[in-house]
Amino acid sequence: MGYVAFLLMIVNILSKILGFFREILLSYFYGTGEVATAFQLSSIVPYTILGFVISGFAANFIPMYTSVQNSKGKKAADSFTSNVLNIIFVSSVIVTIVAYIFAKEIVYIFAMGYSGEIFELSVTFTKITLLAMFAQLLNAILKGYLNIKGDFITPGSTGLLYNIIIIIFLFISYKINPILAPIGVSVATILQYIPYIPAIKKTKYKHKFILNFKDKDVKRLLIVALPIIFGLAVNQINQLIDKDLASFISIKGISVLSYAVKMNEFVWGIMVVSIITSIYPTLSKLAIESKTKFKIQFSKTLSTVIYLVTPCCVGILIFSKEIVNLVFRRGKFDQTDAILVSGVMFYYALGLLALGIRDVISNTFYALKLTKIPLINSIEMVVLNVITSIILSKFMGLNGLALGSSISSVFGAIMLYIKLERKIGKIKSKAIINNAIKVLISVIAMGVCSKMIFLILSARISSNISFIIAIIFAVLTYAIVSIALKTKQALDILRAILNKI
Repeated sequence: MGYVAFLLMIVNILSKILGFFREILLSYFYGTGEVATAFQLSSIVPYTILGFVISGFAANFIPMYTSVQNSKGKKAADSFTSNVLNIIFVSSVIVTIVAYIFAKEIVYIFAMGYSGEIFELSVTFTKITLLAMFAQLLNAILKGYLNIKGDFITPGSTGLLYNIIIIIFLFISYKINPILAPIGVSVATILQYIPYIPAIKKTKYKHKFILNFKDKDVKRLLIVALPIIFGLAVNQINQLIDKDLASFISIKGISVLSYAVKMNEFVWGIMVVSIITSIYPTLSKLAIESKTKFKIQFSKTLSTVIYLVTPCCVGILIFSKEIVNLVFRRGKFDQTDAILVSGVMFYYALGLLALGIRDVISNTFYALKLTKIPLINSIEMVVLNVITSIILSKFMGLNGLALGSSISSVFGAIMLYIKLERKIGKIKSKAIINNAIKVLISVIAMGVCSKMIFLILSARISSNISFIIAIIFAVLTYAIVSIALKTKQALDILRAILNKI
């Protein structure tokens, strides 16, 4: 897991850096104004419509393909893959046509507080981005197929091409016409999967143009995927409610939430997604072969997520204002925007670790084919999030929405862990807790050291330079203290570096 996850993290870091640059350009050119809001909304809508379907199929395709291959052979498994891809393509074209016709109604559901020019612009932008939905769905299966064949880097690298294309179109849109920004999203969504072509060819996969909705394996895939799809649909409803409430609180609400979420997703996308993506096929295999090894692997994965995500969460909490100023504070993105985004980002960060832990546990349930439990957990989280967000937003505005989401994430992670232990028996909780205590000591030392250095330097040199130096010291402090405490993950990383040298 370690080496593949590390390579995947490097690829994701490069992709996220480009994604950051993309967001910087958007904030520089359009700030949190109407074009930025319409662009953010049009980028969210297609994924929200299909995101839960994508994740549902992606989570179950790997164990289903493995099952078909074990029982019927590779040719049958590849035929199953072809059938699934063809069914998804036909279905996605139909969904795209329907969504395009009812684009105005869909945008209204997402932003009930908007009207006039900003609403019409959002509808126009959304109609353009909807045209590329089919590519996202096909990717869910092709990514899983490549992962089964041991290729994690090709699917992980698609974000690089995606962000490069959007960056180019953002430049052109600012110079010529804003309408080119959503066109860039559609073009990028389709073209980012070009690297899949040679990668798929290497696996000797041959696509067959079969379309059989009655296939037993496809039915099994759908039956197992449905609870995940419904569970993730509930999560999308959760985000939809946040966006709607934000549109009523402020005309900049959706844009501010989007910028803050992107900052936190940087951590989640690099750390959590990389680890889960690399380990999921192994978990699916161990779920069949050995319960003991399965629990050990789960403990290792959870401990790794805690070790990597915790310092990032603390860093965001301590330096939320400095991060936003460094990344976004230029062009049309003014000080008022920076204050709004940093506040929301701070409260989202409170639940970032819990969100990562919950994702690990959810995927563990998916590997066990116990998909209904995460679904029920998602529904409970949404109910809690709606109640807390409505109450807190009355007192805290946009910050209340972020805090409500964090509270529901913590609740969801705790409840899901309890349910996992009930299903598979006692996990090595002592090892996880001991690891977490070492992480806590390391992160306190990191926070105190980096904050002191920042305060000392910022009195003499610019805030941005002081912040960058403080972050360097934060990384070094965390690494040194965690190694001194013999934290397993720190020692594994150190050992890997020394071996490479």
